[in-house]
Amino acid sequence: MGKIFRETVSLKGAELFYYDTKGEKPIIICIHGMYGRAETWSDFIDHYANGYRVIALDLRGHGQSSKPDGYYTIDEMGEDVRELMEMLEVEQAILVGHSMGGGIVGYLAARYQNMVKAVAILDKTAKGPEKHIPILSSQVKEYDAFTKEWCDTFDTRREALECIRMSSGSELETEYFVNSLYEDKSGYHFLFSKQALAAYRANEYNWMDLLSLITCKTLLIKSAGEGAVTKQDFKEMEACLKDGTVYTMSNTNHNVHLAEREEFYQIFDQFLDSIN
Repeated sequence: MGKIFRETVSLKGAELFYYDTKGEKPIIICIHGMYGRAETWSDFIDHYANGYRVIALDLRGHGQSSKPDGYYTIDEMGEDVRELMEMLEVEQAILVGHSMGGGIVGYLAARYQNMVKAVAILDKTAKGPEKHIPILSSQVKEYDAFTKEWCDTFDTRREALECIRMSSGSELETEYFVNSLYEDKSGYHFLFSKQALAAYRANEYNWMDLLSLITCKTLLIKSAGEGAVTKQDFKEMEACLKDGTVYTMSNTNHNVHLAEREEFYQIFDQFLDSIN
């Protein structure tokens, strides 16, 4: 793998940190899920950097990007990605998004068809509540349900690990959270904002209608489990697509791009071949 350049860019509403392998190659942009960051895609970057310029960013509210007051909807975060593409003079890219990131790339593929060559949505349902007036993160009263009991500061790394392991369903999930752990003078903290995550949860909505607006090749992947995407949701999402390919992984882990990497890359390679 070539060098990863780490950059920060100032957008209208946020500062975004991102990885960029650079080079004159076809471009893949990777969007992480809740609690994640660009580092989530390190293995993906290693796998594809020889043939592609890979860009992976920390979404607002996550990683080393800023945590402004906002709505944290797929629209708002999608506009951040669009603005980043324009600032980097990326005219068109293949987008891949996991979980929350899947909703963001779905939004972009529907709203900015000319900017998206192809899109992969990983273990994310388009089903959700009816669209409603969003709430600012500063006005959300409840923390994200998964992490609301977690301390904001841990005295030791071991204490943080014990907390993560008690909530995680696997060592892979534990590693996912550990990658967002950092230390300063006061102790150990997470790079993601609980308030931002709570706003995303509060403002989620049904975006099934966007799928019918996507004109590019689309790959839908779900885990073998039903936790994130049910079989019925998956079937309905496929029916909305004009040019879709669907695949169900053999593993039940939500992190479909990390749990069975050889299987995932085989499917993703086939998808890339179909584009090229």
